[in-house]
Amino acid sequence: MKNKRKFGFTLAEVLITLGVIGVVAAMTMPVLIQKHQEKVTVVKLKKAYSVLSNAYLMAKTEDENVKNWYDSYTTTRENSEAFYKHLKPYLKVTKDCGFEKGCLTEGPVKTLGGVDYRDYNSNKNEYRVILADGTSVMFYVPIEDYSSSSGASYRGNIKVDINGFKGPYTFGKDFFVFDITESKIVPSGVIEQELGRYKCDRKSTDRNSTGSDCTAWVIYNENMDYLHCDDLSWNGKHKCD
Repeated sequence: MKNKRKFGFTLAEVLITLGVIGVVAAMTMPVLIQKHQEKVTVVKLKKAYSVLSNAYLMAKTEDENVKNWYDSYTTTRENSEAFYKHLKPYLKVTKDCGFEKGCLTEGPVKTLGGVDYRDYNSNKNEYRVILADGTSVMFYVPIEDYSSSSGASYRGNIKVDINGFKGPYTFGKDFFVFDITESKIVPSGVIEQELGRYKCDRKSTDRNSTGSDCTAWVIYNENMDYLHCDDLSWNGKHKCD
């Protein structure tokens, strides 16, 4: 019988193949991990929205006229606390910091463009708590209503840090804003037309362009693609190619 030749890979060929696989994995894994983290953020933010919206609607069944909740008060501090107290029975709170430190990350929150914005942990006008799932929540209700860049009227806002003290403590990444109207809570930025035109611009170094208007984009489009491309709009492109 004739000898049959056996074919196989040399050690060098195996090592080269493994090296190529390693390089491909190193290039693709960070992208996959980031996409997964963004999907987790979407889920957490939508949950926070649901919890706060339901609490607000339940509180309104006790007194439909929200201004009655703090009509006798004369300071933003009193208003903020009164608003929270009405929602409190419908929230699962594990830590109540009130106006003291301990419920938020130390130091200033960053804008989406990476600029230091404000040290909310030291703020004395916004009432702060931590929910059972670890979400940090801040209630702000000023004496007078205020308007958005499009003219819509809001009674105040609720800020959330969906992952507590884990960071990156940045608007549009883990720190988001909901506006309070007389009838409901709405994600900040819901009425804006051009995503980067107001406050969801990752390249802006303007301190006032915080990234607060990214909230609506995450809630309704269920992505954070504004972190990756610059041609998104409410009336046009809703995700990167």
